[in-house]
Amino acid sequence: MKRTFALTGTMLAACALACAQDDGSRVVVPARNSSRPRVVVASSSNGSITVKTYDGKDVIVESGASDRSRNRGRNGAPDGMHRIDVPERGLVVEEADNTITVQDHTPGGTHITITVPPDTALKLSSHNGSLYAEGVHGEIDADCHNGGIKLVNVSGTVLADSQNGGITVTMDRVDAGKPSAFSSVNGTIDVTLPADLKASLKMRSTQGSIYSDFDMNVTSGRATTQKNNTSDGKFRVEFDRTVLATINGGGTDLTFNTVNGSILIRKKK
Repeated sequence: MKRTFALTGTMLAACALACAQDDGSRVVVPARNSSRPRVVVASSSNGSITVKTYDGKDVIVESGASDRSRNRGRNGAPDGMHRIDVPERGLVVEEADNTITVQDHTPGGTHITITVPPDTALKLSSHNGSLYAEGVHGEIDADCHNGGIKLVNVSGTVLADSQNGGITVTMDRVDAGKPSAFSSVNGTIDVTLPADLKASLKMRSTQGSIYSDFDMNVTSGRATTQKNNTSDGKFRVEFDRTVLATINGGGTDLTFNTVNGSILIRKKK
């Protein structure tokens, strides 16, 4: 369901008082309802996003222009003329109903750093840039078109999808009964899971291999026969490269899918 978020009076004040230094800016979103976990929705067209945790209750959003943005057009001035810089920042921070939305529309892209309480749900997306989060306990949805995804020491559930980039995830805890999925078109998927996790795995690598140091009960891909309804009775046999497996007897559903890359499923030491 699509939701529309509006700036509240508190948020307007926070934006108005935010300090801009050099190429960066900082916005503090006060905690209005800390009795339940907050949701952070952050998107960038041409920049990367980093999420880190701390012991506070507020959400802190910081941005700095990328080198590409800072240098854009600086060396292309006509003879005898100099460039007059205009503000390029296109960062919008909104809050409503315990959800903080961060949008970056800066032409050259920015690097956004968001500091959150550990119990925070994340929905992150970037078209041309990487996504990184560390120490978050909640539902994480990360979508990247051109760039990698790295999630370190996270807990809860993960949906990670990268079109052109690898996915590296280390999970301290996996919410039982809530599925997680990791997919990439061009990139390797490397996921570390708790040693005692009970999970049912569905794995598919079209052009790569699958590796794991877990003791798995593996079911290999099966051949399927398709018969054409024609007079010559032609048919074909197709082998499904999907591998099903369980660890520690099975349990939470985990899906791994890559086209051009390998799948590595590691046991957390």
